[in-house]
Amino acid sequence: MALTQVAKITSKGQFTLPVEIRRDLSLDTGSHVYVTKVGRFVVLNKVNELSLDDISAILGRLAKRGGVTRSALMKDIEKVREKMLEERHLKVKTHRSH
Repeated sequence: MALTQVAKITSKGQFTLPVEIRRDLSLDTGSHVYVTKVGRFVVLNKVNELSLDDISAILGRLAKRGGVTRSALMKDIEKVREKMLEERHLKVKTHRSH
């Protein structure tokens, strides 16, 4: 089922995803999305729904454009992974204490 609504872009380039879409995709505060421009369309993907092949292709393109080495890229990936795990752990811990 397609959900469509109009969202206004702010002066800072931000917009709000309609609540129905956030609920349907389980996008909560702190969720991460990957943004892709496909022709004249903007496509958002929930980060944890990307396949390893998708992530590898994305990172490969970004690294090539920025001249980033594989070693530096792997260090950055590990930092992000640790941060996400810490956030998830705190969320679970807070939820259990209520």
